[in-house]
Amino acid sequence: MKIVNWNIEWMNNWFSGNDLPVWGSNTLSAPAARQTAGRVARVIRALNPDLLTLQEGPSARAEMALFLELLAEDGGPEFEMIMGNDGGAQKLFALRRVGGLCESFGLSTDPLTETLRDVWLADVNGDLLLESYEFTRAPLVISADPVAGQPVRIVVLHTKSKYVHRGRQLFDNPATRPEFIADAMLARRRISAEAFRLRSYLDALVAEDSGARVVVTGDFNDGPGQDFFERSYLTHNVTDILLGSTFYPDLIYTHGFLSRVSAAALFTARFDDFVDGVLDRPLLLDHFVISPALAPEVRDGGIAHHAFDAETLRMNGKREDRPSDHRPIWIELGLPLSG
Repeated sequence: MKIVNWNIEWMNNWFSGNDLPVWGSNTLSAPAARQTAGRVARVIRALNPDLLTLQEGPSARAEMALFLELLAEDGGPEFEMIMGNDGGAQKLFALRRVGGLCESFGLSTDPLTETLRDVWLADVNGDLLLESYEFTRAPLVISADPVAGQPVRIVVLHTKSKYVHRGRQLFDNPATRPEFIADAMLARRRISAEAFRLRSYLDALVAEDSGARVVVTGDFNDGPGQDFFERSYLTHNVTDILLGSTFYPDLIYTHGFLSRVSAAALFTARFDDFVDGVLDRPLLLDHFVISPALAPEVRDGGIAHHAFDAETLRMNGKREDRPSDHRPIWIELGLPLSG
């Protein structure tokens, strides 16, 4: 069973009308929106996923359905959808290819999963006071039933963004740099709070059932290595939190493709890093994290550079010149899932 995850840049800007959607918006003309969607559709067709999980999906099911109609044109694959409730104009989605190796899927509604929607106490603003906090976007948790295999729990995650409004302007001015640092630290504390909360859920799944078959995927807004804030302000590396502690080896999750991709290709996005002064910095923001029992069944995985590059005219041009600002990632689960 092939699982593809992709943060598709602001799909909501492709549409107007919500439940009665049409192509185009105040941001993109109808032709530009269809051109962008066409690039995305061709990448998805090239990857041919059995299960496709998305971040930054549109705000309405009918808008996603309009895109799926375009995807199915000229004999393309048909997909069924599950949409997350949270995220406003950046919804989480899971899509099942009809006739593929994912026989069925549905929302996970067990009591443990339902607690992910509860508030908890955390000090996200650094004032040393614990206050109520909840996910910016609650993870979308589904159960996928592979053909001739056991169910797999898929957790789709899109953590709080690190983006700071007018960040570069604030950072470059010594007088306003403290304001930037404060806003950046608030975002990172919120991301850390969400990572720790999700990690407690992952621990509980394995503690409850050592054979738990779990995949966590999505845009974690963080990756390997330590950025300026982790080095100097002692914030946390989100991916390290989700993978687990070496003090509890039986609970450690495995990265889905880290060891399968060359160092030069180990990125899913490229952005200018004005804090460290690195232009067009390659960043690994999107991940698969696999539970201990399922890890041996990961047959392969990677970052879909070839399919993405084939549909990219230029990254810094018009929106319709690229499929997204993130590249898709994928894993393939083998025996006994595929028989």
